[in-house]
Amino acid sequence: MHSSSVPPPRPVSIPSLVHQVNSSADISPPEVHNGLLQLLGLPAGPTRDVMLGSVLTGLLLRGPRPAEVEAAIRAASTLDRRSWESLTPPSGVRLVGYTGSGKKTYKTINLSSAAALVAAAGGAHIAKLGSRSASSRTGSRDFMDVVGARCETVPAQAMVDIAGECGFGFFSIENRVPEFDRRYGGRFQAVHALSLGFPALLSPVACQGFVYGLSHPAVGVSARLLYRLGLGDVTVVNSSPVPGSQVDELIPGGTIRVCRLTAGQEDPEFGRAVAKAAGAVAPLVDLGSLAQRTDPRANVAAVVRLLASRAPAVARRTVALNAAVLMLTARAVPTLWAGLDTAHAVLDDGAALDTLRRFVSLTGGAPRTVDALLRLPGDHRATSTVSAPRRSPQNVPAFGRLAVPSSGRETTAC
Repeated sequence: MHSSSVPPPRPVSIPSLVHQVNSSADISPPEVHNGLLQLLGLPAGPTRDVMLGSVLTGLLLRGPRPAEVEAAIRAASTLDRRSWESLTPPSGVRLVGYTGSGKKTYKTINLSSAAALVAAAGGAHIAKLGSRSASSRTGSRDFMDVVGARCETVPAQAMVDIAGECGFGFFSIENRVPEFDRRYGGRFQAVHALSLGFPALLSPVACQGFVYGLSHPAVGVSARLLYRLGLGDVTVVNSSPVPGSQVDELIPGGTIRVCRLTAGQEDPEFGRAVAKAAGAVAPLVDLGSLAQRTDPRANVAAVVRLLASRAPAVARRTVALNAAVLMLTARAVPTLWAGLDTAHAVLDDGAALDTLRRFVSLTGGAPRTVDALLRLPGDHRATSTVSAPRRSPQNVPAFGRLAVPSSGRETTAC
């Protein structure tokens, strides 16, 4: 019953897609595309949000079925695509795009931002895409704000030039899709169909390679989707550091999943190399140094300490592995093993911290903000510096689907 002074809510037309996802029958790509656009066009409010969540989750749980998810991703980009500009990197620069789905179930510090800065200091050129956090303490855009970078004041072309100059550039996802973000932003806490690839398509600059982190095991489906959507050299990574968890970075010590496609062809040697590199890392007994802190500034300060070589070995090894994948994708190193050595050297001499300071300065920010974070007191998990042990390939267990039997770790590929 409604008060006479409060009009009853208007009935909402329910798109047929809301019902179709509850059936096992295939849904044609046009039906998915048009149905999702209908949903996004509904008046703002809980009804639209609930139906949108049901459809996006349902599309993921139905397989996921690549044709259906591809249609959903294409629909999601329709609202903003007309305003997109397409930029090119500086001549001679192989730019690697890097972002993730977010919504990891094991919450960590900003590992991807750290890995991107280490890779940049190691000779790669990284276009880091990111957003504000919806489910963690700090998203990569929050990270940039806390370190003092003034990314919001830098035009996209100027940011491309910064990436060419210092090896690292940051591009806001929300700025790329403002209309979609108005209907979607801050409403989802778990992965769904769009998580399989939509964020990787939002770079304003053409990238010759792309590394995408996915908080879901379907790395093969994601890689093939991204190839169909225009990414010619794409690597998708995922890991489960503890049973039942899903993280959009590589964390050695648990299950690691990797799929790389080049010109549409799977690169199994790449998966084997990552498996061997992960197997060369001693078991990660204490993941505490990777866990997010309760305070956003403390969360960012933990990354700054890591870049300054003031973090435990667990954090160093994890960031080095992810940075090595980026450097190899960027062709800054000949092998993943060379990438690991370069990453450890960069962390030892503080070059990644220098890259962060330089990036902040190039955006018009004050590098002293980074130094102030470095002076914050650390917690007990980040009080010592331990160099990561290195092992040659011949001392690493052979690769297989259930590889590295000595430590019980599992590695899967696409």
